[in-house]
Amino acid sequence: MSSPADPVAFSLLGLEIRWYAIFILAGIAAAVGLVRWLARARGMDPGFPIDAAPWVVVAGIVGARAYYLALRWEIYAANPMQALNIRLGGLTIHGALAFGVVALVICCRRAGYRCFAWSDLVIAGVALAQGIGRWGNWANQEAFGTPTDLPWGVAIDPERRPDRYLSATHFHPTFLYESIFDIAHAILLAWLVVQMPRKRSLREGDVLWTYFVLYGIARFLIERNRTDSLYIGPLPAAYWISFALVGIGCLMLVLRRTVGPGRLADPVAPRADT
Repeated sequence: MSSPADPVAFSLLGLEIRWYAIFILAGIAAAVGLVRWLARARGMDPGFPIDAAPWVVVAGIVGARAYYLALRWEIYAANPMQALNIRLGGLTIHGALAFGVVALVICCRRAGYRCFAWSDLVIAGVALAQGIGRWGNWANQEAFGTPTDLPWGVAIDPERRPDRYLSATHFHPTFLYESIFDIAHAILLAWLVVQMPRKRSLREGDVLWTYFVLYGIARFLIERNRTDSLYIGPLPAAYWISFALVGIGCLMLVLRRTVGPGRLADPVAPRADT
């Protein structure tokens, strides 16, 4: 498996269009399409994802970059303007999730929709967007793992290899592993969304909490093989976030069935006042 010789896909009016940006935008478009399809399947407003998408996407990008900068600010201290340059990468899903959730809550409140009802649909789209967007890491030769001789190992240019692995040529494509998981995850979550009105065991928000648990576990396992992890203290930052995601997801799945029973999914468009 080889990476593209040039991370720039083409130039348009003097502006370099990079593969990284193309994959990110493709993921966003696919996510919006999936959420609209799920909305129609559930009898919900298919126009709401179009209205909310710009706010959620912008907030997600800001959060993704802010989280990365908070952990890697020493790189940009001498040249702060480069902190705004996201074309070379430097976006984190954990920051995007945090800011994106806040934006979605605001959009739901303003439109009069129940947040948990829409979060289930949106998180399925998020998983799909992750699966597609991860290929931007392939284009940038980043987010790869340790050296490997397996036939699907990805070739990495010498200047992109970690110092301790300069003699190695092929590495585990951890971005591919996560992409495969994310797409399978999106299929499962979408299926749960469609099944919710017919499954009395499911509550609004269950798809979101299921995402937290499954993605937290998968990211923890994949992160163990990464060579470019961001750290908080002695452990990779993704470890801490994964622990939190699994803990919150499991706790909410229990609480929504005990202390504060969650609402059963409606077969029609859910509003905050119904």
